Amino acid sequence: MSATRRLLTRDGYDQVTIEAVAREAGVSRPTVYRRWPSKAHVVFDAAFQTASTTEILSGTGDFVTDLHRFLHAVVEFWREPVVYAAALGILAERHRHPELRIRAQQLLDEATQARFTALVRDGIDQGAVDPSMDAESLYDTVIGSTFYAVHVRDVTDVDTLVTHLCSLAMVGATSRDEEPR
Repeated sequence: MSATRRLLTRDGYDQVTIEAVAREAGVSRPTVYRRWPSKAHVVFDAAFQTASTTEILSGTGDFVTDLHRFLHAVVEFWREPVVYAAALGILAERHRHPELRIRAQQLLDEATQARFTALVRDGIDQGAVDPSMDAESLYDTVIGSTFYAVHVRDVTDVDTLVTHLCSLAMVGATSRDEEPR
């Protein structure tokens, strides 16, 4: 895993090969293949199995503060050098390797979506979120926005990005007198 992480941050996803991982780790190619069936699998484990979700999984009891902390943690997750180097390659590989799609969904759903849904429920209980808010749609919006901002737009001002996304999410999540058109 360490060898793969070093290669990702130094050379990027496209340059990582099973042979390079084996060489960097000081083992044979068959040793790597015994544990992982492809480059995508070893990269997935190296990048995403060590990601910290501590900030994402904790709460203060104040919806706006928790939303801000959640968004900040998600942006920092996407900006983590190993995750950043692996994310777009893994996204493309998911179509060739259905089991990666399942593992990626489990990573996002089990850790972050569950916490985000709880955060939205807390916001509803606090009166900060419209009770009819669909947590899954709001989750897709904020996760997709953070991913796009980091990986496509290369946003580096995390605080401004998080403040703007939090404001947009709050407008979408708060009660309205009439239904959106």
